[in-house]
Amino acid sequence: MDSLALWAGTVIAAIAAAAALWIPNRRRALAALTLALLLAPILIAADNWDSQRFLDLRDSPALLSASLAVAAAIIALGVVLLLRRPRLLPLALIALLPFRIPIDLGSSTVNLLLPLYAVLAAGLIAAWLRPERVLPEPWARRPGLIGAIGPLLGVAIALYALQGAYADDLSTAVENLCFFFLPFAALFIFVAAARWDRRLLRATVIVLAVEGLVVSLVGFGQLATGEIFWNQKLIDGNEAHPYFRVNSLFFDPNIMGRYLAVTMIAMAAVVAWGGRREVLRAGAVFVVLLAALVLTYSQTSMLALLVGLLALGLARWGAIRAVVAAAATLVVVGLVVVGLGGGGLTAETTGRTGLVSGGLEIAADRPVSGYGSGTFADQFERRFGGGDGIAVESHTEPVTVAAEQGVIGLAVFAAFLLVTGAGLWLAAGVGIAPARDPIAASLLAGYAAMVAHSLGYAALLTDPITWMLLALALALPGRVAVPDAVANRPLAGRPPARPQPRAPAAAG
Repeated sequence: MDSLALWAGTVIAAIAAAAALWIPNRRRALAALTLALLLAPILIAADNWDSQRFLDLRDSPALLSASLAVAAAIIALGVVLLLRRPRLLPLALIALLPFRIPIDLGSSTVNLLLPLYAVLAAGLIAAWLRPERVLPEPWARRPGLIGAIGPLLGVAIALYALQGAYADDLSTAVENLCFFFLPFAALFIFVAAARWDRRLLRATVIVLAVEGLVVSLVGFGQLATGEIFWNQKLIDGNEAHPYFRVNSLFFDPNIMGRYLAVTMIAMAAVVAWGGRREVLRAGAVFVVLLAALVLTYSQTSMLALLVGLLALGLARWGAIRAVVAAAATLVVVGLVVVGLGGGGLTAETTGRTGLVSGGLEIAADRPVSGYGSGTFADQFERRFGGGDGIAVESHTEPVTVAAEQGVIGLAVFAAFLLVTGAGLWLAAGVGIAPARDPIAASLLAGYAAMVAHSLGYAALLTDPITWMLLALALALPGRVAVPDAVANRPLAGRPPARPQPRAPAAAG
């Protein structure tokens, strides 16, 4: 496809997804979302039509037909299940967040969320058949800063597509939009529009705990057997280093660490506000996941976990105790860094500072507009070289945005972080005293961990966990009541707070 036509298609798809996040009318929003999701595979096919992988598929019509038939059957089964049990949709989406399948695309391998895409397709069809059952709650125009999350996500998607206009190669931007931003917009809508209650929230926490244990056990198995999945670079690195990194069901140990860190924060929230039985169970899961996290040797994930736990401590005990805990944590982290200074953890940061300084140099050449969406790796390789084992992908989200989208993109990115962070902060009621809403406080802690991780690994909006957390931030505060026995559980040495009249839930 001509590059201009390809770019125009991405802009149309991005604007349609943005409209779905803005429009309060259910049918019109579904129409816009459907257009975006239908354009996604068309754009991918058009961009890769002459690649070897697509040539193989075009030369094997029987294989292509069989694959499409199997996919259609799976999606049809999903539609039947969701029409009968629509509450399964958000739970299934959250359960499938970590599962990526490596697919050869053109000259590279892309790790795609194929199970998640299948559920999204089934959800979209079911939503057209029974919109009032599949999408019972509004997801647009909620009051306060929380209500601005969806529109800001839409602005970010549309701007990313528009700034692909002057990229030398549009392929990376097309992949990011079609594999991540567009389907994640559907994920956001389906999760935010579900009818949440304490039972569904409890089921979600159980799913996270079970999957975290599965991921950890696979990692332990890799350590015991010395076998690593998917990632040849990681296999080679383990042979060269005295330490052994695991990746479990993920391609990259850092993504495994990110997933475990967010799950551990959810378990820590249960420990902070749950009953005695829940505290014991969640605490045990936390310990197992922590052991698996250590095996990833991901400094970024450990830092993200610390940031999330400190945010959780601030919410649970208030600002004064949180400051004391933060100071103690910094002392411990400093001792750990000194003790491991010559070991594997420090070695894993090699090249990151070069990526940051190189990215800033690229950004300085075009400070206003950047070099175009998806261009960081190409620009970095042209200037500084690359090759096997040499990282050219940016590992710091603000640097990526600055190099690719300039001040224009940075302004939108900063506004997005400010609104989402402040919205969750206000919803949680964090301050000198303990947080008013434990659910919002837990989401704030998870989101803080994701932002912290993006400073050392990037991929903030190309990870579905971010979209899931923001969708839950839109759906849960003010809609899922917290029992007084949990919200007012006494702190050490303090009597329980006197129950206050509960404000009516927002009408959406």
